[in-house]
Amino acid sequence: MSIDSQANLRFALYMIPPYRVSRAVTEIHTVLRKQFGLIAADQFQVHATIKGFFKKVDGPLLPLITKLDDVFESQTAFPIHFCGYHLDNVAIGLDISCDGDFANRELMAVRKRVVDAVQPFIASDCDFVASDLGPPFNAHITLAFRNILPSMQEDLLDYLREAPLPNEPFLAERFHFLEFHSREWSGHWERTLTWRLLKSWRLDNRRRAYTDKEGGVDYALTQNR
Repeated sequence: MSIDSQANLRFALYMIPPYRVSRAVTEIHTVLRKQFGLIAADQFQVHATIKGFFKKVDGPLLPLITKLDDVFESQTAFPIHFCGYHLDNVAIGLDISCDGDFANRELMAVRKRVVDAVQPFIASDCDFVASDLGPPFNAHITLAFRNILPSMQEDLLDYLREAPLPNEPFLAERFHFLEFHSREWSGHWERTLTWRLLKSWRLDNRRRAYTDKEGGVDYALTQNR
């Protein structure tokens, strides 16, 4: 790989929701791209960011992936709840940061462990440190972001009233580590963005609270074994 192509790479770690959630959000991404020209969210997997874009120090990926393996080796799946919209000056998303009236502690703990694992591998000139590690972490599944004028946000929210917004809780059990390429990270990177999946983890979900009555098998103790 050339020096130039390495400079054009960024990496990220995402939580991937189950199929039913991903399908509903994919429909929203597609429609918002078609009807409003909002292309950025549709360039990605349906996901919740755990560690956003970062530029990596020179060297092989294996040591970083090994650190991430350590994070997920002992981590069990944990519940995610929807708690309204996530809104900021560049995005509209589904807020998954809370569990009832409290922050989702397990999600916050996974975020911290991932950041701790990744931080030694972040290049000193990384252009996303301030945006990802500076503000408080607010977990969400993005519906639309970038190029949203403030005057558009209310209209978009009104349009989304008929969207198939997922609302049932789910387990956070699948995580993806990805490599991203763009020719213009300092500008409109979404216009030339491509990505590839480097590694995925599926967590032990033994805490799933139901049983296959017909088969007489405790599904919670057999799935992913």
